Amino acid sequence: MRLTLLLVALLLPSAVAQTTPDALAGALQTAARAGNAAAYRELLHADGTFAVEGANFAADLGRVPQPTVTYQFSDVEATGTEAHAQLNLSWERQPGQVSQSELPVTLQKVGGVWRYAGEALTLLPTDGFSLYVLSQPNLRLRTRAANVGALLPEAAAHVQDVLGLNVPATATVKVYPNPATLSASVALSLKPVGGWNEPGEAIKLVLPQDDDPRLNLLRVLSHEFTHLSVSAAAGPGRDKRIPWWLHEGLADFVARAYWPPDSLASEQRRGAGYAQKDWVPLAELADFNAVPENQWNHVYGQGLGLVEFLAATKGEEAPMQLALAFAEAGEADSAARALGFASFAALETAARAWLAAR
Repeated sequence: MRLTLLLVALLLPSAVAQTTPDALAGALQTAARAGNAAAYRELLHADGTFAVEGANFAADLGRVPQPTVTYQFSDVEATGTEAHAQLNLSWERQPGQVSQSELPVTLQKVGGVWRYAGEALTLLPTDGFSLYVLSQPNLRLRTRAANVGALLPEAAAHVQDVLGLNVPATATVKVYPNPATLSASVALSLKPVGGWNEPGEAIKLVLPQDDDPRLNLLRVLSHEFTHLSVSAAAGPGRDKRIPWWLHEGLADFVARAYWPPDSLASEQRRGAGYAQKDWVPLAELADFNAVPENQWNHVYGQGLGLVEFLAATKGEEAPMQLALAFAEAGEADSAARALGFASFAALETAARAWLAAR
């Protein structure tokens, strides 16, 4: 019996330590600095708003430890087994590049041990889907977030018009005030982005700061709704077989209707330029976690270019057919043959020649 208790204590050092919110902050910081994904997951509450996102957040820490990150809870208000607090985060996404975020969070106490339950969120009324904003005393943020609700049906209808896909009725959108706060709920290594979606997770977006954000919001919403809809059409697990460049190409193909004309022309010129002299093999742009940041522009430019090539030469349904073929086969040559190409190399060569001549 004594040996058994000793083994339990050794196996669960973090679980017996965070008997206060401050101790939980220290444990989260220690795990994040060490890149210990398993230890980080142990500190999460199973039913909080971070229950789904937490696994991917922890996995990112396993790939990219954050040795300078600091965690601090302030304004802690505990009632029984629940506490509300401000999480103050500071980290260096890259050496010398400091990011900071403050967000309202919830903590849960289970068996005398505090767990991190994720952002504190407020549900906003909408005509369809679910829309949340951070629960903080920022009336302007809440008012601007409420305006997103009226655009959700329009963005979803646009995805259906272009790709013939229905946005899942369970779609959830979470609104954040800035890119750093969005990253603090996705991955500390994530470069600043305006929107995010991971299969099985909520869509996350940053509110544009311009006075008339309608087109910007529709651009981001239709882009992220496309990711969600493509993943749902492929099916759980199979969606991960679709290469990243194709996911982004499809999303931009839908969202381009809301781009300013000069932005669309610029992106198409960039795709043509890549095709002429700076092309990165698409096989090297397939896995998000393996693509260096200096090639992200290639993912979007080449991805959109290939989708436009297929739509122009094989029909509007062809890009989605390719995505579903990838989901089915999990192999590039088989996916290309489903569209009548001898191999994926033949498809890529044809697309590159078409883009270079456009």
